[in-house]
Amino acid sequence: MTGHGPGGNARTKELMSVMFARILVFCVSAGLLAACSNAVREGGESVAPDLDGACDRALDYDLDFDRFDEVAQQIAHATGCFIEVDDMAAAGKVRPNAVQGHMTPREAVYVAIEGTALSVVENEPDRIAVGKR
Repeated sequence: MTGHGPGGNARTKELMSVMFARILVFCVSAGLLAACSNAVREGGESVAPDLDGACDRALDYDLDFDRFDEVAQQIAHATGCFIEVDDMAAAGKVRPNAVQGHMTPREAVYVAIEGTALSVVENEPDRIAVGKR
């Protein structure tokens, strides 16, 4: 019963620290430190907003494509989350990060484009708009 009774908050903080450490170890071992560090903050909190829509229902991902447009298509097809890209031709030239693990479609997009010329420019419950930085 984490969070209840004496020491509950300390136990919750300890569990969150352990979870963060495990995510960090995974990221380092997978060579994805830059992508994971921005997709998940300390304590397991995501930088991607949760808007309670189709883009916010977590799934397991194992995507590693050469072009962002391919990643966007796979995420959208599997989830019903519409991913709008302002310049699809330019997005097709962007090499995305691999997207692996259990996360929301929104988080998957953030991971895929971290460190690239693309960024999320608009978030809606069932839509993510991606454009140039």
